[in-house]
Amino acid sequence: MKCIHPAALLVAVSLLFAAAAPAKERVERPLTAESKTLFDDQAAAIRQQMRPGGHYEFVSDAERVEVERNLDTIAAVLARHTDAASFRDGDKAELLQAQESVNAVLTRNDGRRLICSRERPTGSHLGKDKCQTYADQQRARRSSETEVRRLQMKSPGPSGLPNAATLRGSGGN
Repeated sequence: MKCIHPAALLVAVSLLFAAAAPAKERVERPLTAESKTLFDDQAAAIRQQMRPGGHYEFVSDAERVEVERNLDTIAAVLARHTDAASFRDGDKAELLQAQESVNAVLTRNDGRRLICSRERPTGSHLGKDKCQTYADQQRARRSSETEVRRLQMKSPGPSGLPNAATLRGSGGN
């Protein structure tokens, strides 16, 4: 019977574990700005996806202004050059900075992004993973805020005085 060399066994086991390890998730870049034509298509898609129901619908108004400003900057830089070889270092830096800024905002606000947390149910010491998309999380937050506002309008004020909704309904008298 043949004896297996320990080094060969070690290599085989390490290859087995390497193959079983999960592949690193590829990060999608919403904007690459490699050419003027490609950029125009990507910019139109980004603007479309920032509307309600799109992947980036949860971008705040301030972030939306920042994205639009950076998209305009990229368009201006690309319009000044016919090909990538004609870029000066300053233009390359300006293009990359604007592109990274747009990608950071869009990645942070991507409704498809999965967020997982470990929570312990009441009465248990064992944690349980809870995963939901960023869009689901934001919709739940908005729904909760709306419900809290609705309940606050229904209840009397802390001093027992009528609330604003009651005063509006009775004509303020």
